[in-house]
Amino acid sequence: MLAVEVQPPTQVQAGAVLYPPLVVSSQSDDAYDFVQIVLIDPYGRVLEDQLYGTLTMSGRGLDDRSSSRSNRSTEYFVFPDLIVSYAGTYCLQVSAIRMDYGSPDGAAAVIAESMMTTQIIAYDQSVAAEIPSPDEQHLLRRLRRNGGFGVPRAPR
Repeated sequence: MLAVEVQPPTQVQAGAVLYPPLVVSSQSDDAYDFVQIVLIDPYGRVLEDQLYGTLTMSGRGLDDRSSSRSNRSTEYFVFPDLIVSYAGTYCLQVSAIRMDYGSPDGAAAVIAESMMTTQIIAYDQSVAAEIPSPDEQHLLRRLRRNGGFGVPRAPR
């Protein structure tokens, strides 16, 4: 099952990288091939060519001692460089994809699960940087330190 571990900021300057970055997780036994992100307007329409950065990511495990002691491992999908181009109100749709190689028409991407993030308001002017919650900060530090996930540092 997909879970948004770190929500995108509630406000951002259009054209600036979203911080904190979106971080999604799933259990490794969910066997998703990749996760894809699209920008959604308030009417539920997918907005192409208005969201830039890493829009598709394969999951990676986190190898550190802070991990859960259970047998099920968690995979993380980090989107460190998302940029919303224009001012407006949006959400990100997060879709987990499995590839179906048995399809008679050849390989097909199947949406196994989909969810929305919290609302993002993009402004034409600069906005104050958001500070992630303590739990989000802890996860971002772990991802930065132990996984090579490309997690950026907070803007100054």
